[in-house]
Amino acid sequence: MTTLLTWLESLQSLDKWIASRFACYASTILEHCSHPVVRFEGSVFFERLSKHKGLIEPSCCCAVNTDNAATVAMPFLLSALKTPIAKVVAEGNADFRGCHGPIDVQRSAVMCLKRVFTSENNLGDLIDVGKSVLEFLHDRSGRRRFEHFSDFRSLALSRSVVNDFEDGQSIEAETVALMQAILAVQLGSEDFAEKTHRCLQWLLFSVSLISGDSLKPGQDEPEIQTSIAGLIERTRYVARSNASPVVKVSNPPRWQLKCVASNIASLTMASLLEMKENPSIFNVQSARARCMEMLQKDHGVSLHSFPSLHLEELVTTACIASAATSNNSELPSVQASGLRFLITVLKAFGEELDASTNDGTTVLEQYSSQIISAVRHALNAESLLEESVASSGFHRLFAAGCEALFVMMKGGFVSEPVVIRRLLQPILLASEDVPFAAFGGKDEKLLMKSNHVTDDTRSFPMFRLSKLCFAARLSMMIEVGDMNQSAVSVINRELEKDDEVGRAIHSAAAAIDGFLLSRASSEHSRVRFPSTGLTYANLTDVDELILDELVENWPVLATSSVVSILKAIKDVPEENEQKESLELWLSKLLPIILIGLRGTLSEFKPGQSGASTSETAALFICALRLMVGSGTSVEFCSDEFGGVISMLTDSVLFQLLGLSDSADGDGRSVMLPHFVFEDCAILMHQACGFIEDLCKNSDAAAADLALLSHSVMKPLVALQEKQIKLHANYSIILSSCVRSSIILLFCQREEDRMQLEKALVQLSLSTLKEMSAHPELNKELKDPCLSLLRSCSSDSSLKDGEWGEIATYCVSNELLDAWAIICASLPPGIGIKSSINAMKGALGDLDNPSRHFGAIVALRVALHSAGTEDTSLVSFVLHHVGFEVLQLFRAYSLRLAPVQSFDENRVNVCAEAVKMNMIAFQYLSTTPGEGDTSSSFLLTLFQVLVESVSFNGLPGNLLGTRNAGADENIGRMCAQVFVHVVRSNPLVFKSTITTMAAESRTVLENAVRADMSGYAAPKREKKKLSLKGFR
Repeated sequence: MTTLLTWLESLQSLDKWIASRFACYASTILEHCSHPVVRFEGSVFFERLSKHKGLIEPSCCCAVNTDNAATVAMPFLLSALKTPIAKVVAEGNADFRGCHGPIDVQRSAVMCLKRVFTSENNLGDLIDVGKSVLEFLHDRSGRRRFEHFSDFRSLALSRSVVNDFEDGQSIEAETVALMQAILAVQLGSEDFAEKTHRCLQWLLFSVSLISGDSLKPGQDEPEIQTSIAGLIERTRYVARSNASPVVKVSNPPRWQLKCVASNIASLTMASLLEMKENPSIFNVQSARARCMEMLQKDHGVSLHSFPSLHLEELVTTACIASAATSNNSELPSVQASGLRFLITVLKAFGEELDASTNDGTTVLEQYSSQIISAVRHALNAESLLEESVASSGFHRLFAAGCEALFVMMKGGFVSEPVVIRRLLQPILLASEDVPFAAFGGKDEKLLMKSNHVTDDTRSFPMFRLSKLCFAARLSMMIEVGDMNQSAVSVINRELEKDDEVGRAIHSAAAAIDGFLLSRASSEHSRVRFPSTGLTYANLTDVDELILDELVENWPVLATSSVVSILKAIKDVPEENEQKESLELWLSKLLPIILIGLRGTLSEFKPGQSGASTSETAALFICALRLMVGSGTSVEFCSDEFGGVISMLTDSVLFQLLGLSDSADGDGRSVMLPHFVFEDCAILMHQACGFIEDLCKNSDAAAADLALLSHSVMKPLVALQEKQIKLHANYSIILSSCVRSSIILLFCQREEDRMQLEKALVQLSLSTLKEMSAHPELNKELKDPCLSLLRSCSSDSSLKDGEWGEIATYCVSNELLDAWAIICASLPPGIGIKSSINAMKGALGDLDNPSRHFGAIVALRVALHSAGTEDTSLVSFVLHHVGFEVLQLFRAYSLRLAPVQSFDENRVNVCAEAVKMNMIAFQYLSTTPGEGDTSSSFLLTLFQVLVESVSFNGLPGNLLGTRNAGADENIGRMCAQVFVHVVRSNPLVFKSTITTMAAESRTVLENAVRADMSGYAAPKREKKKLSLKGFR
């Protein structure tokens, strides 16, 4: 039947159920025959059948279910993996499970299962299959040689025993690969709720396996309760029940099972991290709300809790696995797997705040002592290796410890200087570990070799490489601003303790080797693996883990070495031999950075390529930015930079804006989800900064101005033509384009500049006007637009009349910040005089209070700056809007306006109106021939101020005012005006109050006395008690 499977496609037209009957026959035969050859052939049959899964169809004529190959083969395959249990007396007829085939049958069953799960995707819940496979693994892992024993066969063991050990190790590796295939099927569900349930089920199952937590004898399943605590307890019971058949083989579990379970936990947590947009997974409050909803309604998915409700179990189990031992012996394989599990927990819950404290602390801070202890144990792996048998497990443990510490540093989990120094101490490189070496030298200073006597020379250099990679990643995250600022200064001080120049040279050498290895390992590359490199003398002398580390981390090693080399070049004097050597290293790094950037940008797909691709591209761009502005002797090719600019613009900026090929039918772009822009935030900052730097240094970088203009102007044109809408997601790119347009404006020819200037002024005004509906954009986009307007108006090719019309437009559309900039940039008085009528309308429109505060502030600032050069401008402004200013003060101070929003800026508007009137008073007092006008002005002003004091009162309730809405701050403001006039010009003050009514003069005098006395209540003499009255 196995042989005929290949030809069954030609027979399906005659009998479409022939393959189903074949599967039914095979299942029936294997059920009643336990001969190893037959069972082996059965595994081969089902493996071939799963490859031709299109042949089998459901058949009602078969005795067994033939929906697919997995359904038919599963009972037989799992029975081949049953573990033997030796007993004296059986507990029942079905309790004899000791019959199992030889190891070849079991290996064939494992391989067949892997093939089935690789070809079939819709297999439902496979937790029972996972239990059987892990139970078999747990049994088999006790039949092998300990990993850290010597490779030489002991004379006390026979050849057959040694072969049995080797077979056990082979089937163990194949079973681990089978578990990976099962997890790939289980965690690949497209249904969100189902995927969450399965991830939690496998996560808690693996946690129970690591800790050996199983059901106690006689423990029954708890009843379903309509409470969150009952739901959590039921979820724990399901996890313990799933782990019980596996753990009962040996408790505590064997270290191999703990290692596999830790890997399962880290894979499930990584799968949950992909669904981080769902807050109920990692947020406690959202999880509780979701649980209550599930308890009240039926959602079609089994009731379950969420990972955030099991945080203590996750952290404790991960920390225990990270420090696992057996008979006081270190288990580096388990510890590395547990540490990777801990890393996923840190990434998942590192930013979640603790709702019980409300002081900004995260939920993980309560477990900080456990986590720091586990990570510190891994960072001491180099010293642990000296006390244990040589093994590559310690090198993997140290690399995982460096990764965990980097995640902690990046997320701000560790901020105390003392803790940071202690954690960084094992990672710092000594000067003898990274000696300075020139490129192309014949010495062996760059070679990765062991400085200690060790049996594991191939893996020992992993310690130094991990330290280089950690320092490179940490320094680059600080450079691009993706690091918590609370610990940056401490980290920089610690990194400066090692030899930064030597570390940069060795990082550059490792980056070059990693680049060459990555090119050789690519799928479509015809380049052979280099047999020798800068850091290794022979490829066979280096462990594969080190090669993988070089290939994975060469981008960050290259970019960090560029940063450190550029810093060193600045500190080295001119015409120094070391400077020439450093510039030679820099020239060797530039080509691989350009090649790496092109390759990364070609792979970049917003929302699809992942955060690692965008971070790598950001690192390359950051290194190029530093090289462009460094002023070194490294030459740049204009064609290279032209290609980089084009790829950067088309692959990143235009794709994120939707200007490449994603526009819909009406010309509008399709906006990507918000999480895409969050993942690409660093890349956007670096890409936009690179374009700005090239605009500033276009001559030094040999950049094409036409390409730069295309990169900058196309988004702005799209914004003006409404192809893209003004949105917070686009603020980083648009603000950068506005800043770059300022630089490009002054690079234009005279005949082209006027048209571009008009277009940019129109763009800035329309953007500022549209931003009134998007206040969240003020932080990113408002200042660049105002800067563009200032640049255009300060050195403009437009006429003053045109700018006057622009100033009027700004006041009419409430663009008062822009109006103030125009008035300050133009010759004194031009902007104010041309737009005074519009300003008069804004101040006099009492029905629209939103215009008042901005208008009076802008007018006061412009008048204050321009009035010093042309004092007649004050007279012009007061002649046109003096009445409106005083009317505005009276309306706000007395609450005469019918609109409720008057109270929002009431005090501020009154203060600005008072300042305007004080400018008028100062002008009238210092201008000859304005004495009569000054008295009339003060009389009118005092009448309004007295009315305001009577309504609002003074601090300390000195006037006994009880009016609704009274504000004593406004009353004190008016009293300060009185005192200022008294002290500035007492004669005019005296002549003015003599013409006032007696009641108004009394209020004014009381206000003056109160302000001069500091609003202290008048002292009253206490009456003395007369004893004569008690006779």
